[in-house]
Amino acid sequence: MKKTILSAAFAALMLFTSCDEKIDVPSQASAQKVILDVTIVPDGNPTKAIGTVNTGASNNDTEGETKISTLQIFVFAGDVRDGYVSKNVTTSAQVECTAGTRDIYCIVNGPATLNSIVSKTALLATVSTLVNNHDNFEMVGFKTDQTIATNSSVSIPVNRIASKIVVKSIENALRSGGPIAIKKVYITNVAGQFNYGLDTYAAASGTWYNKGGHRANGSIGNFTQDITTVNVAAGSTYETNHFFYAYPNNYPQTDYNATWAPKRTMLVVQIQYNGKLYDYPVDLGVDLESNKMYVINNLKLVNLGNLDDGNEGGADEENPVTGVTAQVTIDIKDWTVVTLGTNGGITI
Repeated sequence: MKKTILSAAFAALMLFTSCDEKIDVPSQASAQKVILDVTIVPDGNPTKAIGTVNTGASNNDTEGETKISTLQIFVFAGDVRDGYVSKNVTTSAQVECTAGTRDIYCIVNGPATLNSIVSKTALLATVSTLVNNHDNFEMVGFKTDQTIATNSSVSIPVNRIASKIVVKSIENALRSGGPIAIKKVYITNVAGQFNYGLDTYAAASGTWYNKGGHRANGSIGNFTQDITTVNVAAGSTYETNHFFYAYPNNYPQTDYNATWAPKRTMLVVQIQYNGKLYDYPVDLGVDLESNKMYVINNLKLVNLGNLDDGNEGGADEENPVTGVTAQVTIDIKDWTVVTLGTNGGITI
């Protein structure tokens, strides 16, 4: 059963070694030693790192989503670490362990401090943070109950911990007519941590970004926001992709309350119309899951949004525009694409 309260990170790690150093744990010292060949299979789309331009000509045109900086392989006999190796820039490695039934876990682009973890329980409880993905995205993969003997090999698929949200176009279809200026596109209530066991969601006391609205000091660059001014004439469509990243979030959507509590990740578009700012909070209508991409092909603005109150956060940025309806369809592809809205479009 998935848990919804994030346990505290386990005790501070004390040992650092070079990325290519293997650490042996003597728990299985009397057993037969073997060499296990492990190959990982990442899925195949690129991405961007924090700080790069948040626009592009296609859905996946930036670097980092599949780039491998480090690969750490853990072999466990029951809960006890039986083998470990860390390698740089590789999709395969050999690890020494003992023969028997073993569980194998791979962490891609994880922190070097993981090398001191000596139990499966501790590894799965360890917290990954969204900022860990600053340069390359963290990925996790595992296979359990593997029979390991002499000359054994195993291939393990790895998937990103993060979720991806894509807005491909925004259409000015306002009934009142006239041009608009798009001022901001961003996501709110962004979970900033998840465990390597992929089952423990951030609690209210955990790391969150853009809680309840845009926070100038509470975001992590282009992972959560794109602040720009783009003029869109009446009846025209702004067709530039926007990519955002968040960690998994299974909390429901709730309207504004002065006391913030964990809630669903939302998309917000802010426009200027006739000299006034309006906010369009969009309920994606789904839980965010690891390694899934949620695509809005077109966000169609028909009615005026919530009048912006001039402050960071608040009902104008949290409460969906009256009358919004969005149907969700699932289309599984590379990242595991989740297309949002009827035919990928949302009208508000």
